[in-house]
Amino acid sequence: MPQFSMAQKRPNFLKEQVTIEPDLENAIRGAKRGEESAIVVLFRCYNPPLLRYLRHQIPADYEDVASETWAAIAKGIKDFSGGPQELRAWIFGIARKKIADQFRIHGKSRLAVQRERIHIDGISRDLSDPTATPAVANLSAEEAIETLLSSLPPHHAEVILLRVVADLSVEDVANLMGKSQEAIRVIQHRAINTLVKKFHRNVVT
Repeated sequence: MPQFSMAQKRPNFLKEQVTIEPDLENAIRGAKRGEESAIVVLFRCYNPPLLRYLRHQIPADYEDVASETWAAIAKGIKDFSGGPQELRAWIFGIARKKIADQFRIHGKSRLAVQRERIHIDGISRDLSDPTATPAVANLSAEEAIETLLSSLPPHHAEVILLRVVADLSVEDVANLMGKSQEAIRVIQHRAINTLVKKFHRNVVT
């Protein structure tokens, strides 16, 4: 088993991505049989969005949580049933549980996490301080997502992360968050409107 460690017009980065998942069906079957090469294929496909999600949700410990998530995946994949999209939802469900475990262990609140100082692509800044936030137009797509989402209520930010970064369906997000699909749609609509307004305000400043 490999050791996994950690690497108004709507803004383009808010548009949902269409992901191509070649050979994932075979990789899932191979992983269930314990084939290391198949698990590596899954890791390469699902780990990048997982890291982006975790880096926003628990910035100080995201690499540790990612490692714990993949350890749980490797242990439980033999009992998994479903295709690539079901696996995606399953992986992010595990990640959410690992985040909750970290919150309990360290006594953190989501507000405290939101105020943590984080490091992104060589740029250190306190995202809770609006005066330290550069114009979104000058940032990469990943930095822009991090910067703008920091201004949202935690559950609004998570809906956007799960829908856009994790590429989960409304139904999957509703199941993970224990809300109705209509509630998720409403939260997403409000969150995107807030982000679009903030994006345009930052672009012109």
